[in-house]
Amino acid sequence: MNENLVNFGINSQNIVINFKTNWIPVTIVFLSLLILLLVIRIILRKVKKVIDNKIPDNKTEIKKKSFTFTNVAGNLIIVFITLAAILIISQQLGINLIPVLTGAGILGIVIGFGAQNLIKDIINGMFILFEQWFQVNDIIAVGDKAGVVEKFNLRVTVIRDLNGRVHYIPNGQINILSNLSQEWANAVVDIGVHYKENTDKVIKVLEEIFDDLVNDVKYKDLILERPKILGDNGVDDLSNSSVTFKIICKVKPSNQWTIERQLRKKIKDKFDEAGIEIPYPSTNVYIKNTKQNT
Repeated sequence: MNENLVNFGINSQNIVINFKTNWIPVTIVFLSLLILLLVIRIILRKVKKVIDNKIPDNKTEIKKKSFTFTNVAGNLIIVFITLAAILIISQQLGINLIPVLTGAGILGIVIGFGAQNLIKDIINGMFILFEQWFQVNDIIAVGDKAGVVEKFNLRVTVIRDLNGRVHYIPNGQINILSNLSQEWANAVVDIGVHYKENTDKVIKVLEEIFDDLVNDVKYKDLILERPKILGDNGVDDLSNSSVTFKIICKVKPSNQWTIERQLRKKIKDKFDEAGIEIPYPSTNVYIKNTKQNT
């Protein structure tokens, strides 16, 4: 191993001698790197705070794209600065990294330690960035993992699910991705009523609920289109115990779950007032008497 390192211009004794001679510039470069990394992270936090405060909430897409660009740019700057510091320190120690990086033996070791996966992650990360599959703060699903994108760089995507768990997904493993919050979303609610209920009456009450929701000061700004019953006020399903209507409402991204919950609440309250029954599964048991009269 020592012979291989010597062949690549690496001599441990020379490194020790060079460090003793140049320990001051080496230390300065190392400390400068740490300070620069700290300053960059502070600047990134400040920039994100400015973006959050200056860009209004009604321009969600612009805000998310700004967050994503800032995040990726910051990570690239950190990588370049770190590589530059490594090159400077290696020169001070008398190490020529060019033959080390291009040598077949060391290159084979690097590939063995996952360089192929790293390259795959970076290439896929570039496609994700340029094709804008998602932005920071989007809600995405990758395989069986779903959540809010907290961080994104060319190597890895970080999402946090509803339970607060953080998932680190290498970009090279992202083959099929679902974006649940791009430009707009649909709030979808299935509501079942008893077979005895008059469908026209149910539709009339639902229309009143829709009017109430779009005029609600708290939620009207989240709604892009008035809710409607899918199929031109038609019936979506005739199940074993209920007549089902499917309601859809076009909303701003990431707000579909809030609107779905509010629709269900308003439907329950209004149906109770109107005396419309929402059925629940029930089973009738019949016992046959097999005894014969004697």
